[in-house]
Amino acid sequence: MTGKNTLAFSPLRVSFAGGGTDISPFVEDYGGSVVNSTIERGVFVTYREDSYPVEISSRDFLKTFVLGNHEENNVQNKIIELMGEFGIRTGRIFISDEVPPGSGLGSSSALITALLMIIHELRGEEISRMELAEEAYRRERDFFGITLGKQDPYAISFGGFKFMEFKGNKVRAEYFKANAISEYIDERMLLVYSGRTRESSAILGDQVSKSKTGDHETIKRLLEMKNIAEQMQKALMQSDFQLFYNLINQGWNVKKNLGKNVSSEKIEAIITRSISMGAKAARLLGGGNQGFVLIMAEPEKLTSIQMEMTKISTFVTRISTSPLGTRIIK
Repeated sequence: MTGKNTLAFSPLRVSFAGGGTDISPFVEDYGGSVVNSTIERGVFVTYREDSYPVEISSRDFLKTFVLGNHEENNVQNKIIELMGEFGIRTGRIFISDEVPPGSGLGSSSALITALLMIIHELRGEEISRMELAEEAYRRERDFFGITLGKQDPYAISFGGFKFMEFKGNKVRAEYFKANAISEYIDERMLLVYSGRTRESSAILGDQVSKSKTGDHETIKRLLEMKNIAEQMQKALMQSDFQLFYNLINQGWNVKKNLGKNVSSEKIEAIITRSISMGAKAARLLGGGNQGFVLIMAEPEKLTSIQMEMTKISTFVTRISTSPLGTRIIK
């Protein structure tokens, strides 16, 4: 016997500057600053009531998981365990990601915020954006065991194009209110997929270890990245887009020196080729090694760059910012 569907959508996010400064212990010691925006692409999670044990299916997993039939400690079974913790032991969950998973766009946080939104909807509980972000961050870090910064669950729960500051347990978001800024950015963004991120957690783990031991070069670079994010906020408020592009490039040059595996030959080939064709800025998104490269180019250059990138990558797409965060779709 089946019942109604409950559908949640979480947007993915693009980080323009400051990613990495939001990760412990640096964020507690020095505070983090980031510029990011949610985009119109995201993760859909559908829950359908029925009387059978919880089932999880996804095109990304290419496998169906049912309560009780798998013992391994993977993400899918952790989802089943999470649902059970809230008394949800029956029904079907279908997960659909609009981009490949593990791509540097915050897909794990998007999935977890969507799951939590569905759980609270099924239980008839109201939850604020801040409460959702805080719960998602704790769950992703402590329950799912994922190394992450604070940026993703907060950016995705809140939604919008914004500057964010993290100081201890305090989070502040300042939105870029002028529609002209978003419209300008939307006409100039391209994502190029370099491959699924398999080493991002290990790379972030290496950064965490260096921060804990007070590694001078790591701290110096993270402080520089924080400063770049703060400069970018001012540049965007003044609609200084040339400085915005320069700061994206500066941030990437600093970030790729955080560790030997942050970049790769393919990533450098994508960035070098796009810049040679007239792109204003390019950088890898996420923790490092693989995932999506963000390219910023003037509209008259964007199509030719996109066509060229399809010779290098199997997934090249234009994107737009979105003002919306995680939500139930009625």
